[in-house]
Amino acid sequence: MKFILKKTDIPSLLKTATEFLNEKKIKNAKISAEILLSHILKIKRSDLFLNFDKTLVEDDIKKYEHFIKRRAKKEPIEYITGKVDFYGCEILVDKNVLIPRVETEILVDLICKKLEKDNLDGKILIDLCTGSGVVAIALKKRFPRLKVMGGDISKKAFNIAKKNAKLNNVNAFFELGDLLKPFKNVKADFIVSNPPYVSEIEYLALDEDVKNFEPKKALIAKDGGLEFYKKIEKQIFTYVNPKAKLFFEIGYLQKKEVLNIFSDKKYVLKQVIKDFSKKDRFFFVEIE
Repeated sequence: MKFILKKTDIPSLLKTATEFLNEKKIKNAKISAEILLSHILKIKRSDLFLNFDKTLVEDDIKKYEHFIKRRAKKEPIEYITGKVDFYGCEILVDKNVLIPRVETEILVDLICKKLEKDNLDGKILIDLCTGSGVVAIALKKRFPRLKVMGGDISKKAFNIAKKNAKLNNVNAFFELGDLLKPFKNVKADFIVSNPPYVSEIEYLALDEDVKNFEPKKALIAKDGGLEFYKKIEKQIFTYVNPKAKLFFEIGYLQKKEVLNIFSDKKYVLKQVIKDFSKKDRFFFVEIE
């Protein structure tokens, strides 16, 4: 089946696009068709049904055809639209950064509940492996008094993070470099990281829309997915103040190993929290 849009009214466009995506075995084909069309029309998806009598101009038709063909190749919707909503922020994304997951939004919410209990005046938070800057920006927006910094080794991700800070009108600072190394003169009170934690074996089993489109370097970690937790742990005491709090997203099978990595007696109040699927997904620890 070739994808050709012969009609220009919304019901016909959605019907043809959905049939095409279903034939290509795209999950939630109807939702994909609706999201992409509403993006082009700059309206909410729910408002499509209030505009059924509207017809699209030629340029919008061509754009919709292009978007649907990209989606038919399993390209994630977020890369096609170029943005995603996350914890009250609009975040720009492309193939150089990971698409923020629901799990990471849960992480931010859990961190917010912890930080609400602290006096944040003069406090510093560093977000490692910041990617699009999504975690740093969401936390800075929620806690304007907190000084928030993010770091990433990817120059392209670093540039996107800076754009996202500007887009969301937050004064978060970003540094280019490997983990904590760019923050030599900083003593943080909070460290947050959602680092690469997928093992090379686990990577092979990921969905095609992840493997074929999202940056491999931002997903895979050596040592069975534990590489970055080990590196951060070795560096951490040089870069934090006493009683610093650390917050991590982890692989759901990594609880035991991560607890072993952070086994020094200086680590106190260790806590592993499950996600909505009841899988171990977040690790919090305080330094004495």
